[in-house]
Amino acid sequence: MKLQLLGIDSNPKTIKGQSFGYVTAILYLSPSDSSGAEFCPLAKLADCKTDCLTFAGRGGMSKGNATFIAESGTELPDNAVQRARLRRSALFNNDRDAFMSLLVHEIELAQAYVARLSKKIGKKLKLVVRLNGTSDIRWESIAIDQYPHIFARFPEIQFYDYTKIPNRRIKGIKNYHLTFSYSAAPAFAPIVIKALAHYGESVSFAAVFRGAMPEHFLGRAVINGDESDLRFLDQSGVVVGLKAKGRARKSLSQFAVRAA
Repeated sequence: MKLQLLGIDSNPKTIKGQSFGYVTAILYLSPSDSSGAEFCPLAKLADCKTDCLTFAGRGGMSKGNATFIAESGTELPDNAVQRARLRRSALFNNDRDAFMSLLVHEIELAQAYVARLSKKIGKKLKLVVRLNGTSDIRWESIAIDQYPHIFARFPEIQFYDYTKIPNRRIKGIKNYHLTFSYSAAPAFAPIVIKALAHYGESVSFAAVFRGAMPEHFLGRAVINGDESDLRFLDQSGVVVGLKAKGRARKSLSQFAVRAA
């Protein structure tokens, strides 16, 4: 079976971006340590592993609620989505050069696709890329060919991600936008302080809410982050409010904010 890394407007939220003039390509890997390598180093402190979006939508469904055990020992829903994410993760872990070459190829294919789509509908669309759909990898530290990172390889493309890592080294990378991902877990509070010190007060936070979304949180205005996934268009210094999805809706974890 041919391995495909990127999904193009593969969920209802990213499809909304087309009305703003953007087409989104997202890479979904196996989150946390489910692939045998740790792709989300702050997952334990953030208490977000059980609430992960990897279990939302088709990723959380299986016939008869069947599950399987990944090589890491993690129990996952038995479906094509989870198995594909494991295959992508295995390539990333075991043959990084092949993975990066395939990623470059698929981004180029996505560019061609967006050009064709723009011509078909008579509207100029732009490709944007999110590499950490269900992971938190420091892509700025992974070289590709003669380039220091994938962002330098495609300077004409806007990349964006959410991250819980408080010290990503993205200064000077003009085409990469990060939104800090908040967790209400008490153990995560020092990470929030570090993120503010590193990224500055202007950094926006994404927060998942169980219950009604407030107008203000952490002294900041809350915007509806479910209207689109285009975080690089957000005003600086806001809280991007997200409704709990998948397992997060009924979870007892401390990750999501329990709103009134």
